[in-house]
Amino acid sequence: MKSITAVVLGMIMILGTGRIAPAFDLPALDRVTVQMAQTEVRAILGRPDQVSEVEDGLEVSLYRSASLEPMLGTGCIFGHDERLVGQSFVFEGELGKQTVDRLQEIGFTLTDQQGDAFRLVGQDDDTGRPLVVHILQTNGLTIVMTFDKDFYERRGKW
Repeated sequence: MKSITAVVLGMIMILGTGRIAPAFDLPALDRVTVQMAQTEVRAILGRPDQVSEVEDGLEVSLYRSASLEPMLGTGCIFGHDERLVGQSFVFEGELGKQTVDRLQEIGFTLTDQQGDAFRLVGQDDDTGRPLVVHILQTNGLTIVMTFDKDFYERRGKW
């Protein structure tokens, strides 16, 4: 997970220096769920601002947010079968504790905390699929990463 987090964070920083393009909106982002085909995700969110391959052939499609402050962007992580196995959301500011509190309110369970890093488990509110959520605060940013639990367990605890 550390390498995926680093790639997503790096891509957000690089895109932050470019021009602002039309962005997805919150209702569109909410329609995206784990195990959705890459073609479906792109039909909802549009063409990504950047695509990059990360460890073991996983692909990250990055979408920058121009109008969802404090969200800077989201990354969609696709597995070998071109299905969405995880998403990352990058927020400006240190919002980790508030995010943990909100997730606990909707039924997620905190399973680990190490400093400004948190791990929770719960279910996707749209599909009921089990999810693992990692939250990390670093350099004035909060990164929230959600993974399909089956994928996460197969990959091991990054």
